[in-house]
Amino acid sequence: MRLNTLEIAMIKRADSDSYNIRMNPATLELLSLIFEFKLATAWQISRFLEQKDRSGYIYRKLHRLWRADLLESFKVFTGSRVGMPVYYILSRNGLKILADNGKYDAAKLRNYPRAALFARGVFKHEAEIVELASLESMHSSNSLRISFKGESSSVVYDLRSSNNIEVLTPDYTVYLTVGKNQECVYSEFERTAKSKLAMEKKIERYIRYLNPEQCRHTTIRLFFQTPNMEQSFWLNMISNKPGFLKRLRIFTTNLILLNSHEQFLEPIYATENSIKLIKHGYLTASIQERVKLFSFL
Repeated sequence: MRLNTLEIAMIKRADSDSYNIRMNPATLELLSLIFEFKLATAWQISRFLEQKDRSGYIYRKLHRLWRADLLESFKVFTGSRVGMPVYYILSRNGLKILADNGKYDAAKLRNYPRAALFARGVFKHEAEIVELASLESMHSSNSLRISFKGESSSVVYDLRSSNNIEVLTPDYTVYLTVGKNQECVYSEFERTAKSKLAMEKKIERYIRYLNPEQCRHTTIRLFFQTPNMEQSFWLNMISNKPGFLKRLRIFTTNLILLNSHEQFLEPIYATENSIKLIKHGYLTASIQERVKLFSFL
């Protein structure tokens, strides 16, 4: 997804446009999915729920939920009127349904954003995250089970000095299960360049939170916007924080290598063993080879 300019336009319901919908587990699952990732399009939801790029049922279901005032929808104009994507986000009534059914605690529900308040940068970040996760979900099968937690359930808080402090802040979490083996992949999307200190603090949060046993079955995966951002990350880690790499399993890739959902299972990732530091007047990190996320994939 490449969004250079955008304009968010809410879609208004007519006063006469109302719909009574019966609440059932499938509807609650759909509302929860949108809550987890904050926003989503119909085709992304179809991927999560049925591993299909297109599903007429999902399109009709979303429209009915919108008419029932459980969802808000908005169009995103990206410099032209061609190919205007429509996104769905929970309405106040939709949040109330989740609260009434005990799906989330009050604090999480209060933090849910309003579509009208989405800044351009925030929207771009969230839109890319749900696109990445929904593409990866298409690999779910009888032999490979893939489940997700969005940011809403992935962020971990710790009570310190009477304040809830974020101690773990992945954009989303993936659980890959083959047979009796399950791997946890905390996934972060780095859309903009961060300072060296900011990236170090981000990785340090995982080290402080995860115990050695958890680290054995946990991977930190970083998606970078550009190859240069990815190389800069490894240069800093290897040069300044090599101890971090001994305690965590870190994989990285960049969006240039992710043009289709098939590539999630291909050798597009870099690890500590893939990197070689090279000096040509200045020190740089060269990615010598790419590997798969896991050998069983």
